[in-house]
Amino acid sequence: MSLTFGLPRGGLRTLTTTQARLLLREPVALIWLGVPVLLVVVFGNIPSFLHPTAALGGKRVIDVYVPTLAAMVPLFLACTALPMTMAAWREKDVLRRLSVSPVPAAGMLAGLVAVIAALAAAGVAVITAIGMLAFGVALPGGAVAVLGSFVLGSAAVLALGLVIAARARTGAAASGFGVPLMVLNFFASGLYIPVEELPRWLQQVCEVIPFGAVTAAWAGRGPLWQHLLVLAGWTVLGSVVAARTFRWE
Repeated sequence: MSLTFGLPRGGLRTLTTTQARLLLREPVALIWLGVPVLLVVVFGNIPSFLHPTAALGGKRVIDVYVPTLAAMVPLFLACTALPMTMAAWREKDVLRRLSVSPVPAAGMLAGLVAVIAALAAAGVAVITAIGMLAFGVALPGGAVAVLGSFVLGSAAVLALGLVIAARARTGAAASGFGVPLMVLNFFASGLYIPVEELPRWLQQVCEVIPFGAVTAAWAGRGPLWQHLLVLAGWTVLGSVVAARTFRWE
């Protein structure tokens, strides 16, 4: 019998579908998926946001904020939803019970990660499409750069989210570590202050933070290989640490 994560054929698909239903029942998850979409529409309908600004190097506000708002989706899911869900399973002894049941815990975790990755991809795609089609937002770094950086960026923060999930005993503890990580990435991606308005040294610091590197690749700032290398490094580091420190109970 063909196995996937210790599951029979079709088992992973069933668990993934179940995880999707459970996650989408949470109102908070839907709110965080909807808020960035709403903000893109709101920003795109503010007349002053559609005119080039000298402070942004001739870019429009909407041009700067579309990649930042797109980053909100994978950041929320990876830094809060993923670790808090796993920590809640640990807190309620779900993982311990799964370890002695026919359903392998690894399969449950794989299903959850697959759902979160799919939601992140869908959110980024929708926000980017609205920005490009409705408000004429361009991809200065090129489509390949944007796609590659968002894929690696999402993988990087998922790996970092797994590090938190590996050790957090409770949902509150997971939130306590995940929210600051999310806020740091929000800052680096330009959510609070456009990166173009920051001092050059601080821009360089932002570019070594996962979603700071992603928005830099989108904007075409610096060599693409450097941004992708940063993201690949975070992905590998987070994955290795999470795998070595994860505990089921």
